[in-house]
Amino acid sequence: MIRHRDFIRVGDFYFSAVGYSRGSSVRCLLRYVPSDEGDRLNSEGRRYKKLSHAEALRYPLFEEFKRNGVFFVPMDVVDEIYRPDERLEEVCERDGVVARLADFFRLRRMGVTGSRLIGLSKGDSDVDFVAYGFKNFEKGRLKIKEGFEEGTLDPPDLVKVYERRKVNLPFEVFRVHEERKFNKAKIDGVNFDLLFVRENETPPIPEEMGVKMGTATILAEVTDSRFAFDYPACYFVDHPEIEAVLSYTHTFIGQAFEGEVLEARGVLEEIDGKLYLIVGTLRESENEYIVSMNLLKSFNLEREFAIWKVKTFKR
Repeated sequence: MIRHRDFIRVGDFYFSAVGYSRGSSVRCLLRYVPSDEGDRLNSEGRRYKKLSHAEALRYPLFEEFKRNGVFFVPMDVVDEIYRPDERLEEVCERDGVVARLADFFRLRRMGVTGSRLIGLSKGDSDVDFVAYGFKNFEKGRLKIKEGFEEGTLDPPDLVKVYERRKVNLPFEVFRVHEERKFNKAKIDGVNFDLLFVRENETPPIPEEMGVKMGTATILAEVTDSRFAFDYPACYFVDHPEIEAVLSYTHTFIGQAFEGEVLEARGVLEEIDGKLYLIVGTLRESENEYIVSMNLLKSFNLEREFAIWKVKTFKR
């Protein structure tokens, strides 16, 4: 079975698997393609280019696999599967930064995904480290927090993250949310993310696309944030109509926690008779967001956020 954050190869093209629903095809994103202008080299010296979500959807190949903003690749055309946990030892042998992280975390089940998994990283490529299961992930977050306190880890370069992800929120609003997540840091001068993949957990989170009901902005208390770092990130809320806020972009994972009031803007969808607010309909979200109003208040950022909203959404 192919899992969330595994990679697959179809010919010379690499896709990242997303989500947990599996059938005869793999839901995924096209991430790395051969290109003479690419800045990445494989072991044979061939050049590759990394695609953004928008670039992947415009890419002229694999049109028959595109549906609802992702790719559904039939299993019978998959040439190779890259599993982050199964290939960790192999990657550690050729990648000193990954080996250092594996030694730092020492989790029961862990792995590495992204460009370092498939051998297409650059010297300054971030590391996408994976923890399997809620307990492992929480242990990993605690280790990052302790690493900051002990000085064995450096804070992540949030300016770089902010610019790369094209976050539309004010930087200070972005920063205060990121600094309490403890899922990013820097080791040996390289930024890394700690990513979560379910192991045996089966939360009631829908993955199928629903019926779009228009754009909406809501203010609601979070009643359950256990799945805030999942895919999609899920925030169950106390709201008269909406069951939960779901986010399909990494920018808005871990954004609000139980008991806090969140404000979110996105697309309303009806799924199995329930309403959900979907935030991050593209990997690079524009004019969609999730913020913790409690956090903004504690850092006196409410006014800055309000000014940004007026400028961003003025008619």
